[in-house]
Amino acid sequence: MNKTFYFYKGDIDFTPFEFDDNTTLDQIRNNLIASGFMTPSESTDKFRFINYQNTSLKYEDMVVGIGTEKYIPLRGVAGINDQTYLTDVSPKKKTDFIGFSTDWWFDRYMSCRMRLNTTDTEAKNANKGKFQPFMLTNVKTADPDLPGQSFENIVVCEKDSIIQFDIGSWAAAGYGYTIKPTSGSPINSTPLYRTYTTCPKDGGNYGKSSLRCYFTKNESQHQSTIKVVATHTLDIGGKELNYMKFSIRTWKVTEYKSGGKVYKCNLPLPVPYEKEFVAKSTSIETPYTKLVNGDESIIPGTTIEPGTTVPTGTQSEQNFGTIYNVKDSQSPENIIGEVIFYVFVFKTKEDADAVFGKMNDIDPSIWMEDEDNKE
Repeated sequence: MNKTFYFYKGDIDFTPFEFDDNTTLDQIRNNLIASGFMTPSESTDKFRFINYQNTSLKYEDMVVGIGTEKYIPLRGVAGINDQTYLTDVSPKKKTDFIGFSTDWWFDRYMSCRMRLNTTDTEAKNANKGKFQPFMLTNVKTADPDLPGQSFENIVVCEKDSIIQFDIGSWAAAGYGYTIKPTSGSPINSTPLYRTYTTCPKDGGNYGKSSLRCYFTKNESQHQSTIKVVATHTLDIGGKELNYMKFSIRTWKVTEYKSGGKVYKCNLPLPVPYEKEFVAKSTSIETPYTKLVNGDESIIPGTTIEPGTTVPTGTQSEQNFGTIYNVKDSQSPENIIGEVIFYVFVFKTKEDADAVFGKMNDIDPSIWMEDEDNKE
């Protein structure tokens, strides 16, 4: 019995077709050529089916080889709402990215994400109509032979989005954190901290922080909200990669002073990925229960370009507390986690609308939570 499937080719070109869901992919390919949706040369040299039901992280399981198409039925690869994707494996520079959509990135007992700033008044106004940044993890390029830099984690934003960073981390007396690109201005040029007045003997503390602005005391950009722009708009001398590569790191705090009192907690870091710790953390819902919450997704390389962050010049309304005599260390044994990711932006709003409205079927809900950060 035939049903309607929606086929996407490369960036935003798509067409509906009716097929029996047992039709093999080689037959589908022939029909797409005969209909004019793909030319014979495109079919041979460029486009490959994506297995949207894949749960493996291997490239060969994500991208279906032409030689195996005769064994695979359409129902075996179709994605959300009967959408089926063909990715262009031929470009060497503007290559498509294939990965798993996720709400959070993870490393050991730290998680983080980039989201729209939905708290500051000016940011909310500037973000009207914009999509939430779209995060991928375990990212592969569509061309398996593409040499050079790995993009394990990427985030794609609409140009001029005003964003914030959210962090969840294990802690002792607290945790410190920094957010910075390889080159360019750090989001916080000095550490910020999330602290606790208790020292549980049963696993440690756990909590979330959000940073909505640059924290660069005695500099003009201090407390300016954070805007995402294309790197080509900056005079950076061909160093786009260094500006689009970001690090978010947390580390253990063992002691600090606040309100005339000294608070201490020097618990050892939990064993990485210890399931028992997750079960014991009842004060706040941890995001570690599932690595990814979505299927494979494709971000077309022709619709995006390298991105980075800059100060907007508009002051954030975020407030910061003050603590003293912090005892902490960023030595390897005290690092709780560190995530490296790369920023891309859509070239046009039309591209953003097309990709998100048609291809990715994302959840548009906006996460909001107020957290106090301390310096």
